[in-house]
Amino acid sequence: MSAQRLGTLLVSAPGLSGTVYPPGTTVTVQGRGSAVDAFVNGDWLALSWWEFSDGLREDIADQD
Repeated sequence: MSAQRLGTLLVSAPGLSGTVYPPGTTVTVQGRGSAVDAFVNGDWLALSWWEFSDGLREDIADQD
C-alpha cells in the first residue's frame, strides 16, 4: 500500500458525497499513477493526475 501524502486541488472536484471542492483544497492522496484516491474529511475523490498537485500550495486559493 502506498504511503499517504498531502496534495492540493488544482481544479474543482466532486467528492462521493456530492460536495464540490474548490481549487486550493488540501487533500490526502493515496496511490500513484494517472489516477489516485484522495480524501477530504473522509469524503472520497477519484482524481486524475492533472487535477491535483503534490504538496501544499496556499497561493492557489489566493488567485483571483
